Amino acid sequence: MTERRKRKEKKGGILSVWALLSRCSFYKIAAVLFLMILAECVSFAMLLQERQSPDSLEAMIDYSLTPMIFLAALGLTFGILSLTGGRLDSKSRYTLMSLRLSKPQLFLVRLTFNILCLVMVFAVQIALAFWMARLYKETFAPPHSAERLLFLTFYRNTFVHCLLPMAETGKWVRNLLLLLAFGTEACAGEKNRGVTQISLFIMTACWFISPIGPGYRDIICEVVYIVVIAGNIIRADLFRSEHARSHSAMRQSPGA
Repeated sequence: MTERRKRKEKKGGILSVWALLSRCSFYKIAAVLFLMILAECVSFAMLLQERQSPDSLEAMIDYSLTPMIFLAALGLTFGILSLTGGRLDSKSRYTLMSLRLSKPQLFLVRLTFNILCLVMVFAVQIALAFWMARLYKETFAPPHSAERLLFLTFYRNTFVHCLLPMAETGKWVRNLLLLLAFGTEACAGEKNRGVTQISLFIMTACWFISPIGPGYRDIICEVVYIVVIAGNIIRADLFRSEHARSHSAMRQSPGA
């Protein structure tokens, strides 16, 4: 019964953290996604109406400022998650301490939530790229080329290819590390992490759109992401035993 009760309390603690995170940030992120969808749809639809002779779909995506809108939405989402992490550590600290979750468990729950929110930004943008391809096809593309249109766009347009790299393993690895770096950094929630978080996003915004194939930009980003991830994991004490963590806390306490 004791073990069953512990599992029940742990599950209840996880649900409580998810509810707290959702209340603090999910609706704000949903608003960011709504504004991103609205801005890109209006921009692309107006561009289609203005063009008398069609440009290629990949050129139309760039002309519509879609990459800038996506990066702005990604930055806002990262900022919201980072502020949520800081707010939890300051205003909700005693609430989190009352839950039956260890520090690593709490970190993993927050990391999972952060990554899912960041993945939503990517997923919505990919869905918008499909919508743009369909709208362009209905407006300009001849029937015999419509079937190849989307496939070619994901190889010709560097932004869309960086979103969904098809068979390019290197960019899949980079995007995965990006999500982990942003997710772990947002978990940090420390006030003095602001410079690191801003620098991390600026580097990502400048080098997210990179040429197809391996390049120095992707390699530098991957190295930085790995360093950030490793640093945040070390700070979270994920691989230390509960006994060692308790002993360390006792040594650092004033009355020890």
